Amino acid sequence: MAESGTLARGTAGRRMSPGVEKSKSVEFDRELLRIALLDNEPQRLTTEEFRELLMTAVMSGASDITLQSDQQPRPEINGVLYRGMQRPLSPTEVNQILVEVYGGANGPTQINGGNVLDFSYELNLPTGEKQRFRVNATGIYGRDGSGVELTLRALPRRTPDLAMVRVDRDMVDAMAPREGIVVISGATGSGKSTTMAAMTRYHLEESVHPVKIVDIQAPIEYTFRDVMSRVEGSSSTIGQSEVGRHVHSFAEGVHSALRRKPHIINVGEARDFETISASLEASLTGHLVYTTTHAGQCATAIRRLLSTFPGNEREARAYDLVTALRFLMVQHLVPSADGKGRVPIREYLRFTDRVRAHLLSIPTTDWSGAVTEMVEGRILADDPDGMRASLSEVCARKFIDGEISKEWAFRLGGLAAIGGKF
Repeated sequence: MAESGTLARGTAGRRMSPGVEKSKSVEFDRELLRIALLDNEPQRLTTEEFRELLMTAVMSGASDITLQSDQQPRPEINGVLYRGMQRPLSPTEVNQILVEVYGGANGPTQINGGNVLDFSYELNLPTGEKQRFRVNATGIYGRDGSGVELTLRALPRRTPDLAMVRVDRDMVDAMAPREGIVVISGATGSGKSTTMAAMTRYHLEESVHPVKIVDIQAPIEYTFRDVMSRVEGSSSTIGQSEVGRHVHSFAEGVHSALRRKPHIINVGEARDFETISASLEASLTGHLVYTTTHAGQCATAIRRLLSTFPGNEREARAYDLVTALRFLMVQHLVPSADGKGRVPIREYLRFTDRVRAHLLSIPTTDWSGAVTEMVEGRILADDPDGMRASLSEVCARKFIDGEISKEWAFRLGGLAAIGGKF
């Protein structure tokens, strides 16, 4: 490719990234699962043609775009994968795309060395706006034994608000305690980061109680520029650090945050003992901590968090965890019944005094089962401060209301919740 990629890394101010001016929204074939991201496919993609392809996918509704050596581009639109070209991309083309999005020629070298890269990529649009992407680059088995897979997540140019993520007032109140930990769980692509960003925006726009937020991400997905550029309103502030660029790890970022006098700390992902321990320390010293983890149900999230603790510390750390937890939510994004969007399905449990007392009265090995019972309303259903919903009952409600299909209601247990009548 002719260009080095420095423009796309946002170092050239407001100058438009060449190629994006040719992008447009195009129709996709739902039966053949095809979409033509380029009018005329070249024998070899240039930098400008790659940018055109990428932005055409975004403008056509793609949330993610997967590029693999020896494979056709695969944009994902409303949860469905489409073939974006007739011919596959060669290994050379994918390596050159990696150089472009990574912003340096050492990208392929890093992949060949067994490293996994997580970073952000930015295009300057003709409108003066920027389109940002979260990128993962991972080595895969290819034709000659080595290949690359690039997954680009298109990030909204506008910071999401609570209406966009469909979080109602009761849930906002439950997710905005004065201190403690709020955990948002789900699979990759389930919208965890988007929901966290909407809650962050809510706090930043709160004018009655301004807050200082420390945001630690890998990579930074939402910059909140549109929120913070307004001179009127709240005096809240946010400082963002990217793991691998500004801090070495999530745990180091949290420890640094404790010396910066924040009210709220966002931890992009709680995936190891050091990060969870640091987050617990922060929450138990009067801070509000938001974090995410990968889990499909509340019970699984509890089990995953507990599993990070060494055996000799598990009981003590489990006590800290249940003392700090305020709200646990698991989120799924399901294609809408009309195929034009996706619907959030959320299972959740508010950790009230009664919930904590019950968990502390039983062995930690029984916590996962107890959380399932509480989520399903089989125990502590009379808790006056309680707030809970199971995946199956929320899914059943969305199906009855016509928001999701029978197929998805069946997949997530919604039909069982209504007795399989449909």
